[in-house]
Amino acid sequence: MNAATLWQRAETYARQGQWAAALGAYDGVLEHDPGHVMAMLRASRMALSLGRYRDAREYAVRALAARPQGDEAVLNLARALRLFNEPALLMECLAHSRWQERKSAAWLTEVAMLVSTSGENELAMQLLDLAVRRDARHAPARYFRGVVYMFFGQMEQAEQELEQCIAILPTYAQAHWVLSRLRRQTPEHNHVARMKALIPRVPSGSESRVYLAYAVHNESHDLGAFEDAWQALDHACRTKRQLTPHDGSDARRMFEGLMTLCDTGFVQAGQAHAGEATPYRPVFVVGMHRSGSTLLEQLLGGHPDVTDGGETYSFASQMRYFADHRNKGVLDAELVRRADGIDYAALGRRFLEHTAARAKGRAVLTEKLPSNFLNLGFIARALPHARILHMVRDPIDTCFSNLRTMFSDVNTFSYDQRELVEWYGQYRSLMAHWHSVMPGRILDVHYDALVADPEGVMRQVLDFCGLTWDAAATTLDRPGAVATASSPQMRGGIIKDRKAAWAPYADKLGPLLEGLAPWRDPQSST
Repeated sequence: MNAATLWQRAETYARQGQWAAALGAYDGVLEHDPGHVMAMLRASRMALSLGRYRDAREYAVRALAARPQGDEAVLNLARALRLFNEPALLMECLAHSRWQERKSAAWLTEVAMLVSTSGENELAMQLLDLAVRRDARHAPARYFRGVVYMFFGQMEQAEQELEQCIAILPTYAQAHWVLSRLRRQTPEHNHVARMKALIPRVPSGSESRVYLAYAVHNESHDLGAFEDAWQALDHACRTKRQLTPHDGSDARRMFEGLMTLCDTGFVQAGQAHAGEATPYRPVFVVGMHRSGSTLLEQLLGGHPDVTDGGETYSFASQMRYFADHRNKGVLDAELVRRADGIDYAALGRRFLEHTAARAKGRAVLTEKLPSNFLNLGFIARALPHARILHMVRDPIDTCFSNLRTMFSDVNTFSYDQRELVEWYGQYRSLMAHWHSVMPGRILDVHYDALVADPEGVMRQVLDFCGLTWDAAATTLDRPGAVATASSPQMRGGIIKDRKAAWAPYADKLGPLLEGLAPWRDPQSST
């Protein structure tokens, strides 16, 4: 059977969901034509569908070695390398792609998005600049250009780009959502009426409707129109929960599995390779999302010996690789089940090898994925030199901020008050477990104390991380991109007088307030 026939057969199997048969046929194509890039990329997708994470990654690496040049092949390869969290390989892919010659604004914009999520926002802006030169009316390019400007703290330019996007395509809901977050809205300058008029034009139950509802909530909240703000938030949460339901059963098995597997002996086994030389010292900043972890990392990143690495899935990707399991979030019950058989010394070495370039030769590299609190037992086992900073903030402030934040396809617990309370209780119990099995390995950093006394708290943080004192670690006035949900708040200094955003909605937050009552003391040890 020739390669063309095998290709057609493979495509048919793939459309029918016969992953194993499709993979066999794509392998047949590769036997005839070892350099067939699209067959490698399709095979990678089939291997993922079969739960073969490592094989899927290897197909993508083979495709990179073939140096594809066609638009479709390069874009699909870039998507795959981003999926496997391989930023260095993604940059290598683009370096050989002659992207400056690409004519499609859509191609350039999607690649810019992939590059940005890998932390390369300067390159992302170059791609977007070319995209708007190719097509000045390409709404997604205008939108994402606004997002990258926001990451760099250039809020006026961000607003201009987002308004251009909306002028081109008024129902581009994400642009309204980002615009609602750039600054505090006022009665004289807001977009509430415009957004409300657009709601009937956006499909009910869609992701776009969710973005628009969150945007209406944000701006109505700023204006003090709290009833309108609540109605919009309630609609956004109910719709988003339908689109990305939370698997509470899997979460319970995951938390239980972690506390059973990761006992003191498990964690201390990592000391067997503690003497190995490392290219840098990793510092993990963890906690609940919206607890102030971005603020802590930005302050720490001001130190001359620290590179702030941002929010990546670098460690989670190594867990997936060694467990040979793909999961959506940082962790799931199946990965925990497989975790007992992992070679953690090898995992730690591979993690350091894959991230060393990001440290830029400095002594410390931070990793600020808050939900890495789930991985702390594995981090302690694989990286005995790692420091762990745990950001602690008032439970209601933290959870309400989660409730009113539009996440992508993670944090599925955050759209329902009861599910949010359950997750928060599981998080606190797990953090108490980590403190008990690895005493002294985790420093709790309290948000209220940090904003009240940045110098005092950062002296403790730097000492814990083995760094000398430097006053640069107490301010936010430095260049660079902040690519998290807190990006607008990281400009203009530390906010010291932030009021409880949840207070106007207290009568609507019964399940949240009642469920979080046992955890209300923000200074208590976890």
